[in-house]
Amino acid sequence: MAILVASVAGVTPASAVDKYESFRPGEPWLDSNGQVVQAHGGQVVPSIDHRGQRIYYWYGEDRSKGYFDSPGVHVYSSYDLYNWKDEGLALRAMSSRDQFENDKYFAKLYKGYTAAQQEIVWRDLSTNSVRDDGWARPSILERPKVIYNQATGKWVMWVHSDGPSSPTSTSTYARAEAGVAIADSPTGPFRWIDSYRLNRVPSDSVPWCGTSSAFDPAGGMARDMNLFVDDDGTAYIIYSSEENRTMYISKLNKAYTYLSAAPQNAVQGKDFVRTLPCNQREAPAMFKSEGTYYLVTSGATGWDPNPARYATSQNILGQFTDRGNPIGGAGAANTYRSQSTNVIPVDRKHNKFIFMGDRWTPSDLANAPYVWMPMSFGEGGTLSIGPDQEWTLKDLKPYTRWTVTSAVPDHVWLNDTSTLPSQVTVTTARGSQQVAVTWDASSVAQPGPASLRGTLSDGRSFTRSVVVVPHGLRYAVNAGGAATPDWTRLAEVASPLLNSVPEQPLATDPTTGTTWGYTGSSAPAGSGDLYTTLRYAKNHEPLVYTFGGLEPGTYTVHAGYYDPWPWANRAASVSVNGSVVDAQRLFTATPTAAAYPGVVGDDGKLTVTITPTRSPDIQVSWLMIAKS
Repeated sequence: MAILVASVAGVTPASAVDKYESFRPGEPWLDSNGQVVQAHGGQVVPSIDHRGQRIYYWYGEDRSKGYFDSPGVHVYSSYDLYNWKDEGLALRAMSSRDQFENDKYFAKLYKGYTAAQQEIVWRDLSTNSVRDDGWARPSILERPKVIYNQATGKWVMWVHSDGPSSPTSTSTYARAEAGVAIADSPTGPFRWIDSYRLNRVPSDSVPWCGTSSAFDPAGGMARDMNLFVDDDGTAYIIYSSEENRTMYISKLNKAYTYLSAAPQNAVQGKDFVRTLPCNQREAPAMFKSEGTYYLVTSGATGWDPNPARYATSQNILGQFTDRGNPIGGAGAANTYRSQSTNVIPVDRKHNKFIFMGDRWTPSDLANAPYVWMPMSFGEGGTLSIGPDQEWTLKDLKPYTRWTVTSAVPDHVWLNDTSTLPSQVTVTTARGSQQVAVTWDASSVAQPGPASLRGTLSDGRSFTRSVVVVPHGLRYAVNAGGAATPDWTRLAEVASPLLNSVPEQPLATDPTTGTTWGYTGSSAPAGSGDLYTTLRYAKNHEPLVYTFGGLEPGTYTVHAGYYDPWPWANRAASVSVNGSVVDAQRLFTATPTAAAYPGVVGDDGKLTVTITPTRSPDIQVSWLMIAKS
């Protein structure tokens, strides 16, 4: 990219704007007129122009005036994805009801609308912060997405349409609806139709993820959203629902302007799917590669960035399987300080895609930067995003699926990869070959279930699920008491342990005769693995675990923490034998292990106490005691 000189206001004279030749994630991005691109939370749509050339349209929120008073949805065009021509407002917001009669643009666009239809348009497109109609809050237009309907020849825009639910409402996000507009041209003008609550499941058919009956899953909420058109021309809307706790995917009708079936008649698995329940995800971005549907999402932490995750499915209206964080290294914790908004299919045939993200800056939304990064694939289609360094389209490499077919041990010793093979067999559609491999020791640096990463000599990497076992293990407790497969395997590898069962109240072990267990008012929860099974305290009491029968020496206490209800914002103080070893342990949706070394047994006994430091009750996933 050529160096650009921008003024304080983010504007450069047109004569000073050189052509971009690369992407620089997070850097200022100006259009061909020298203005800051206004396409936040948006989408890039590939198309073909009147000359048969490939052209791209970039739609997004116009935040030139900040959070309120949005002019509407802006659109830009490009032939190379680097340089963008301002095509104006594809969808215009309104500042007064009088515009239906006094503004030629609105008078022509909404000619023939009844008074009731005009009221809907005004309700949804009135974004001005100071309203003269008695309403307490403006309407909100976010996450605009556009698709082309080949059958009708129309361009269809869906938007997260929100705002107060009544004139006296003071909530900007009370309506939680998806709105739709239509146009004859990709650049508009888009004519607003209506906004709707979408699909939902019966409120008594699934466990609700929250604690308040006011947030009923039957409400059909729709907030952060995206669109996807499948190979057969069927279109879908993907959206965060149930107060951002659960993702939904709903089929659209043939015109793409409403659902395939009204919510009261919709059938799950045919018209919609409720998937990734209680995962607290938003900002969905969907694409398809070699028959697999990929869904990239972010956590729900407001303006603050958080770890991305992706899930896959062979059926778009089936259940998606969480595949973890597609970003490694320094950018994993906050998606390189960005949030997903869309995936650009640059060349689907060769699996070339671009991740579109926003680096939200609430204090200066007009200049909030964009973070576009390359996407790549590993073994069996595993997804990687980044890094956030300067790059070009030439860095998008074609991909053909490959698989490591060598057996890899199902367990690894803590911080020890010496027992792993130095070569593995790699198989593609063309055959198999032996390839040298190195193993990432950091991926086995904490006990419990882990994703072991191997890197082939040509730079390709892959992962395997393993159980990491500390040397000198004496106790391995799975809080909640479930004999999960990873606990069973860990106990087999580390045998003999001083505990013969996953967990018990403080008592004599039925097999080993040692005294160990928990005390305090508590209950088990969860299923799956060492992390997702847990014991939670009640009545703001601490969780106390006592481990007896230990020989003299120094020990390390390992603890696993995970919160399936991350919105609780819980925290604890952890002590061993009365000494605080972790003053403020936070509980998040990311499984985390902590190590407390250098603990000396007190008369053959260790006591671990986990005490709440905030109002929510606390919990623990697992505990391990290893002799140093």
